[in-house]
Amino acid sequence: MVIPLDNERTCEGVVECTALVLAEGCTELEGKLTLFGILDEIRPSGGGDTSFVVYAKFEGCEHASDSDPRMARILITDEDGVIIDESEEFSAWLDGPENSTTIVSGFGIPDDFGEGGGRVLWVEAILDDEALAQTAVRLREPYNV
Repeated sequence: MVIPLDNERTCEGVVECTALVLAEGCTELEGKLTLFGILDEIRPSGGGDTSFVVYAKFEGCEHASDSDPRMARILITDEDGVIIDESEEFSAWLDGPENSTTIVSGFGIPDDFGEGGGRVLWVEAILDDEALAQTAVRLREPYNV
């Protein structure tokens, strides 16, 4: 049995978060962003808040419309879903694969948040109140020297 395909069908403008990266910091030079110290875990510094940045890139397919901006933000929660921190909201204009939106936001968590080690932070890329991507990062005890 052959089922004919309806060639008139198009998607509704799929949007994805194609990158969600944690780093120690970033710098911008001549319009180019460089992330340094990519993180797969966070070790509290032992002297106040531990800071890091989160980079998220949103891309739309060729059917994505730019009629209205979408609102993007980054959310940091603990393993129980309690919000630890969140970025401001950014306007995301996604009108096709050539026009992506990137956001970078800095965060700080109190050093005592990770006491005892083994805690997990969830980092989510949110677009229009929907989580498009998430990653978990483990908090480790600081190194003892």
